[in-house]
Amino acid sequence: MNTQHVDFAGRIVAMRNFTPDHNGDPNNVTDGNDHGANVAGIVLAGGDHIGIAPEAGVAPLKVLRNNGGSSFARVDQALDRVLQHHAAHKISAVCMPLGDGGNYVSDAPFANDPLAQKIIALRQALVAVVVAAGNDYFRHESRQGMGYPAIIRQTISVGAVYDAESGAFSYGSGARAFSTRAGQITPFSQRLHQSVNRYTRTEIFAPGAPVTSSGINGPYGESIQHGTSQATPVTVGVILLLQEFYQRYAGELPTIDQVTTWLRRGGAPIRDGDDEDDNVQHTNLTFLRLGALTI
Repeated sequence: MNTQHVDFAGRIVAMRNFTPDHNGDPNNVTDGNDHGANVAGIVLAGGDHIGIAPEAGVAPLKVLRNNGGSSFARVDQALDRVLQHHAAHKISAVCMPLGDGGNYVSDAPFANDPLAQKIIALRQALVAVVVAAGNDYFRHESRQGMGYPAIIRQTISVGAVYDAESGAFSYGSGARAFSTRAGQITPFSQRLHQSVNRYTRTEIFAPGAPVTSSGINGPYGESIQHGTSQATPVTVGVILLLQEFYQRYAGELPTIDQVTTWLRRGGAPIRDGDDEDDNVQHTNLTFLRLGALTI
């Protein structure tokens, strides 16, 4: 993340670097490839760019190295820190735009996983853990599934759609979109329908390509990125607004079951294969795209 960006001025409540980058300085969370800055800006930019929840605070936890690599031990450490400090910093949602590149239909292999246990504990503490479904649909030969940790049922998993007619795109995975329009599922986005596993389904799809947001180059930096990593913070921003509205009304945070119900109840149905123009196979099943009123 770019902590010097005008988009985040005055709203960084805490930070921690869990990587060896920057000589392991725990207070330097600067990312080297725009990923963290772009994601954070989508959620809460409130300066040169405007995010979904532009008055929210942010506690950046750097678990991805500047080259994009990481380990789940670092993610585990970061979630442990959230568990310890979420009340003090008023953290109500965790944005996890990452995954292992796998393709699972069940979370059974992760039943005793320590990361999964922390996600369960955060859910019980009314902290939404929102995770990217994965960008490897083409690589997995158009088979349904999601990466880890999105497959863990206690997460809110997010796939990506295009937000507008934006032309054609080719991706490093081999996925290609020959043309695009609003509501099309991106060819890279992994997906898991509830008819395959209703417990670990992809909860919601959100705009994830192309997304213009904050960048790392100076206080006014800008970046454009594509991915379920971008759809995830869009969803986090909407969740923060839902939580704020409910807390004003009820005096407490909603449960994550309530949040998920609201997201899906307000979602617009999208059929995978009705207007997609790309080089992947389609399920011809109906998923839900995030819907939020703008005024």
